[in-house]
Amino acid sequence: MCNSKISATVNSRQKIPEADAIKKNPQVVTIFKKIYGLLEWRQKQAFALILLVMAVSAALTQFTPKAIGWLTDDILQQNSLNFGKIVPILCAILVVTVVNELLKIGRRLLVEDTATKFEKKARGLVIVSLLRAPLAFFKETMTGNIHGRLNRCLDGTVKLEKLLFMDLAPAIFNSVAAVVVIVTTLPPVLALPMLLVVPIGIAIVFRQISTQRGIRVELLETKAAMDGSIVELLNGIEVIRIIDSVALEQERFDRKSEFLRAKEMRHHVQMAKYDCLKFLNEAVFTVLMIGISAYLATQNVISTGAVLTSYLCFNQLLKPLEELHRILDELSESMVLAEDYFRLAEIPCDFSFLPLEAAPTVSTKEPETAVELHHVSFAYHSDKVILHDLDLTIPHGMFLGIAGPSGCGKSSLIKAVCKLENYTGTIQIGGRDLRQFSRKELANTIALVPQNPFLIAGTIYENVCYGLERQPPEQEVYGVIDKACLRAFVDSLPDTIHTVLAEGGANLSGGQKQRIAIARIFLRKPDILILDEATSALDNTSERLIQSAIEQLMKETGMTVLSIAHRLTTLKNADRIIVMDGGRIVQSGTYGELIEQDGIFSDMYHGKLK
Repeated sequence: MCNSKISATVNSRQKIPEADAIKKNPQVVTIFKKIYGLLEWRQKQAFALILLVMAVSAALTQFTPKAIGWLTDDILQQNSLNFGKIVPILCAILVVTVVNELLKIGRRLLVEDTATKFEKKARGLVIVSLLRAPLAFFKETMTGNIHGRLNRCLDGTVKLEKLLFMDLAPAIFNSVAAVVVIVTTLPPVLALPMLLVVPIGIAIVFRQISTQRGIRVELLETKAAMDGSIVELLNGIEVIRIIDSVALEQERFDRKSEFLRAKEMRHHVQMAKYDCLKFLNEAVFTVLMIGISAYLATQNVISTGAVLTSYLCFNQLLKPLEELHRILDELSESMVLAEDYFRLAEIPCDFSFLPLEAAPTVSTKEPETAVELHHVSFAYHSDKVILHDLDLTIPHGMFLGIAGPSGCGKSSLIKAVCKLENYTGTIQIGGRDLRQFSRKELANTIALVPQNPFLIAGTIYENVCYGLERQPPEQEVYGVIDKACLRAFVDSLPDTIHTVLAEGGANLSGGQKQRIAIARIFLRKPDILILDEATSALDNTSERLIQSAIEQLMKETGMTVLSIAHRLTTLKNADRIIVMDGGRIVQSGTYGELIEQDGIFSDMYHGKLK
């Protein structure tokens, strides 16, 4: 769902939170509330059941130390050993151990089931958030960085859930149960020294976490940056190969890798130091506990069985303490990643997805114009104005050509009309304010064919029909493929229209990609068609045939066409051509009129201006 409180500027350079920010107390309660809010009702019930299972399991875990103590005392008190009396206790230990293990398996399956359902929902939410994010977010953030960041923060959020119910909560339940057994079974002179190992061990762990937390976050940031570098290199692989810069890129990447390796080694050295302190703490208290319990047994203060019980219970205290650093450290890291996940999942929506301020007014009168612009201006930044106070009227059924040198504002004009970029002034589509169009309504009204079409890793049929709510029959798809001059190519493929294309149409030429994108418009039959260098990769013959098919569609449907073209002959049949420069309309006329006039169009036609 969109966040309607969209900020004036989007901080799209957000990395995984920086070390100084992470050193502050994380908003644990807020994060847990958000995670809890994503759970379905049945998942919340499952977590209540998981807590109950953990409590029962922790109680059963203490049965074995107690039973071994009883068994030892019974054996030592008897002059002659009757093994038959031992069998029931052994069977009880076996039954309790098996039941406890089954409970652990059941708990694990419940946690995994809930976690996978949560991950599915969380992944869907963040994908929708990214797809609805302002375009500025993607202009200022490396795609590879987003991809790596998304995977890590999603994994971290799911891991946080698992750590709580697979590691931390069981450790707490087992420790509490062990403490209860120790306090109720042993005299204070033995119980208190045994329990002293816990606060000292926890103090070491928290000191370890506080000194290492920033390093772990820096490692995450460095890895995210390297993800961005890898995607950047792969996108430019042809250029890298042509200029033979493999060695250069290898050296650059090696420097980054060495920086990461050195930082990781400093982290591992510190971890080894604290692990040594934890080992010494546990070793000292283990010897102390054995010594005290043995002395008390010799003084008949406790039984020999109690010595074994105390040792086994002490071990149950040490096990979670040994894992406590790993659990808390991973929880801390997962909390960082969960915070970052919710930043991605709660990116303010692009203005075009925000709820409409007022219900659209529908006029019964047929509008005279397809598109109208009144005092339209646009700027990416306040100091860089792209469009200056444009006024333009485009009647229904007109073929409007848009020409001008690079950077003159042609594409920005198209983006404003498609509600891709915010603007000042007024744009009307069919007599209705563009701001009153939802994205769905606009998709049913306007079709855009860009210079670099978007193709999915799917069949030709799926790509031609992409975005349609209906499934057109194959015969209809073959018809539009004919109009797009793609039939000979499709028929040459082994699976024809069911041939699977590579990601982004990597196994197609630029012209074939454009033909597929053009074939889409013959299926959609939009009210307004916008061509942004849509035939730049086609040969002259194909372009002429496709242009003829588009003009025929215009006659059949009354469609309005806006066409941007650097190849001016593409606009030869345009009803009117506007020429832009510096974000303003500086010329207007037919193809023949503009060639005869002194100005930018004539200069471009004669090769004096690009």
